[in-house]
Amino acid sequence: MKYSYSLEFILETIGADVTVKGDFSGNVEGFASLADAIEGDLSFFYLEKYKEELLRTKASVVLVPSDSEFSPQSGQTFLYVKNPSLDLAKLCRAIEMDLIPKPKPGIHPSAYVHPSAKISPDAYIGPLCCIEEDAQIGAASLASQITVGRRAKVGDETMIFPQVTIGPDCIIGERNRLHEGCVVGSDGFGYIKHEGKHQRLPQIGIVQTAAEVDIGANSTIDRARIGRTYIGEGTKIDNLVQIAHNVQIGKYCLLVSQSGIAGSATLEDNVIIAGKSGIIGHITIGENSIIGVMSTVTNSLEADSNVIGFPALPKATFWRLVSLKRKLPDLFKRFKNL
Repeated sequence: MKYSYSLEFILETIGADVTVKGDFSGNVEGFASLADAIEGDLSFFYLEKYKEELLRTKASVVLVPSDSEFSPQSGQTFLYVKNPSLDLAKLCRAIEMDLIPKPKPGIHPSAYVHPSAKISPDAYIGPLCCIEEDAQIGAASLASQITVGRRAKVGDETMIFPQVTIGPDCIIGERNRLHEGCVVGSDGFGYIKHEGKHQRLPQIGIVQTAAEVDIGANSTIDRARIGRTYIGEGTKIDNLVQIAHNVQIGKYCLLVSQSGIAGSATLEDNVIIAGKSGIIGHITIGENSIIGVMSTVTNSLEADSNVIGFPALPKATFWRLVSLKRKLPDLFKRFKNL
């Protein structure tokens, strides 16, 4: 992918509070890590452990912290900013809009739109999409091969990538991003054993997402048995995440890949669930809690908890036990020699 952006454009995009040092005068033609950058690239430095890479980098422009003691070499320019990672995100957002422009409103000839569906004149409906009876599409962009079920709603400025399925009656909020292959509103996994057989429990609820929710590729959010499965404002869901029926997720949570939330669990605001972690059903995770990688949470947690392990324990306790386990072989030898 080829870029060409002037230093003036970069400074204008980042905004105020930038100190410029150096003599690079060309255009930025690529973005790369410090280690991989070549002449003409822009990179960023934000962790001290990468200082050796900063000293060796061939990047022409580098975003560095405003209090950094490092200076550019000949042919380089350093931009001293408060938060290099955040300012890089600003740049990438502007460039993304340039490289992947929002499609013009309209309905592709190969798309199927039921006559009773309501489509905003500012919406884009891409190839092979299927918009079912009484669905409502705001000023959103639907890429291709997307199904929006009966009576479902999609909010303004939402971007839906290919092969996404939105089930009947589900509500997708404004400024959401639904990535490839995710399914919102599939049946919850509910069965009751009767007369020796597993009888399916009909799932007649919905899924609702608030504003600015991101759902990663191939993630699944099950509809509620009754009522709703709810995803709060600003929550970000990684690829390959499973959220079961009637789960309630608060604002600004982060759910990392391969995590799973069982039915009727509640995550309060600002909870972080690390990769490959599981939350059992019908418990509550208090606000601002952090669940460490590959953990299993079997009991409700108070606010500001920080746990890890199976079963999940307070982080300090877990690592203390790990340390003690490492000493067990020596202890066994000492007892054996008594």
